[in-house]
Amino acid sequence: MNYSNNMAAYDGIMSAFFAIYAVILVISFILSIVMIISMWKIFVKADKPGWAAIVPFYNFWVLSDIVANNNIMWFIFLFIPGLSAVSILVLYFGLAKSFGKGTGFAILTLLFPFIAAPILAFGSAEYEDKGL
Repeated sequence: MNYSNNMAAYDGIMSAFFAIYAVILVISFILSIVMIISMWKIFVKADKPGWAAIVPFYNFWVLSDIVANNNIMWFIFLFIPGLSAVSILVLYFGLAKSFGKGTGFAILTLLFPFIAAPILAFGSAEYEDKGL
């Protein structure tokens, strides 16, 4: 096998990796747009500013306000390693509860937020200020 055959094989492999990466990038971009639009609509349903969905950190502050009646503890836990996973779990379960959904939907929200968020945003679910 000579040098040109090795380079052709390398070029083919790199092209395949680039194509896979490009597909993953496009899918990630589409899912990000879906989540931004959905969270915007969820915030509006909860009488919060929709633009908060696109502001880093502030969106979690608003989410903790929606779910836990602005209990700052869950917001602070987001920045503590180990406790951040617990905080996300509680916030997502609380989000489902705040919109009148059960445990099954809360698990869906946790595992597949890009499916559950549009259901909350564009479905018939109404915000119920239950809090944690």
